[in-house]
Amino acid sequence: MIKSQLRKTANITATAKSWEEARYDAPDGQAALAQADFALTYSGDLVGESSSRMLIAYTEGDPAEPASLVGEYVLERVTGTLDGRTGSFVVELRGRHEDSVAKTTGQIVPGSGSGEFEGLHGDVEYAAGDLTFDVTLSYAFDPGPEVH
Repeated sequence: MIKSQLRKTANITATAKSWEEARYDAPDGQAALAQADFALTYSGDLVGESSSRMLIAYTEGDPAEPASLVGEYVLERVTGTLDGRTGSFVVELRGRHEDSVAKTTGQIVPGSGSGEFEGLHGDVEYAAGDLTFDVTLSYAFDPGPEVH
């Protein structure tokens, strides 16, 4: 018996709709810690929006200087339409700021798909120099019934 599965690649543009950031730990001479809540809109192969929370560490302790960002961890709920299916899923991301570009990679949280996104899994890469992100999503859906 063979289970059928096709992996696809989606090319997406994400644009920031909102950004609210606050430091929660910033001792003198040490990396500042902050959290940000933000929303994105998606266009391209995925059309929709998302809600996200990010934890951030800044080496210079200055959130006004993006180049001082050394690490981030993000949980994002994406709601939209992809490949003719509509639903939502959660993405777990880790990233850093390198050469004036925010580079973030992650994966779809297993079992987080709802609606027609049930069984969705895959990997995602984000790259942004400003508030617009180039996103590549490599994805597949759990196989349907077995093929004999």
